[in-house]
Amino acid sequence: MMLDTIAITLPEKDFRIKYPDRFNPNAGAVFNPVFGDTGLIKAIYNPTKAEKTRGYKPRLTLMKRPYTERARAIWLKIEFSAPKLIFGNNFEELQSNDLEAVLTALHQALTDMGIETAYEALRSARVSAIHYSKNILLERATPCFLLIQALEKLDLTQTDFRNGGQMVKYHASTYEIALYDKVKDLEQASKYGDKRGIETDYGCMDDLFADKRKPEVLRFEARLTSRKIKPLFKTLGFTQDCTLNDLFNASLSRAVLLHYWQTITNGLYLMNIDTKDIERLVHAIRAAFPKKRPGKIMELIGFIAVCQNLGVRGARLALGLKNHQWYRLKADTKVLENSKTCPRFLILNGIKQQLEEFIPLERQDIVIEGLI
Repeated sequence: MMLDTIAITLPEKDFRIKYPDRFNPNAGAVFNPVFGDTGLIKAIYNPTKAEKTRGYKPRLTLMKRPYTERARAIWLKIEFSAPKLIFGNNFEELQSNDLEAVLTALHQALTDMGIETAYEALRSARVSAIHYSKNILLERATPCFLLIQALEKLDLTQTDFRNGGQMVKYHASTYEIALYDKVKDLEQASKYGDKRGIETDYGCMDDLFADKRKPEVLRFEARLTSRKIKPLFKTLGFTQDCTLNDLFNASLSRAVLLHYWQTITNGLYLMNIDTKDIERLVHAIRAAFPKKRPGKIMELIGFIAVCQNLGVRGARLALGLKNHQWYRLKADTKVLENSKTCPRFLILNGIKQQLEEFIPLERQDIVIEGLI
């Protein structure tokens, strides 16, 4: 079961706070606001370093919405990493049958934090955000940054490439896709603090790789908000309710990640074409387009070469192509995908295979004793 961060919300009737002073500001300010019901009020409880040394704990946000009847006004948001609750790290991945273990660990962690709630209330809690994820174990000869460089050349919009090529992020208003070097991110956070890492809460993680050879692990995450969950699931043919019980689902996680991988790699066909053997490429174009004139063949070869060097979006900007030219050249190149050209991005195809197989990583897969 490949998911990591989950945010659930409990209505006021489903929880009680024993230690309101642990929130900042005091939780009492939410239940009885000094200045009346004029705006959204929040109180936050982030576990202290001392609490983290005793095991992973979720982050809590108590909220009161303005101008809402009391029964629906106050909510407790509980944000946690499911694998960190169970394993103490999120390199290892959960199985489909781990829901009961996650609920038990979450209930105990909340009890330790002074939050009283029922086990079944957690099971049926509404999900406000969920991060479906997969840790993809690469061959040691294939560093993550090579994959991220390859992704940089694809036809993506609203994309950030960060941390010296260690991460690519695609973002929209209701979801975010992130691919990054998981081990490098851990190293950076360990050296400079959590704020320098792509994800937080590394401080509570076990040091899996101390005195060991580090693996190459590409992290792939689809971070969905509640506004994206239902329309996306409808597109994928799922009818689950937005509860923790229903969204803790391996088939759903696999479908979401494959959907976004397909979206990301739609431009992969441009990179798969072998431009080193020009004679072979000319024959492939002639076979696909028997009526294409020599000038148009040269135009298509040039377009492919520029895309492979500058990236798909970079090529469009550099060449100054009009919309009709751009879409015609892309369509022509797409036809060549089925020709006998040499794939240059087999590594990316290998990632898709791991997503299709969807086998959870276990400790023995990534931590090999006696390497150093």
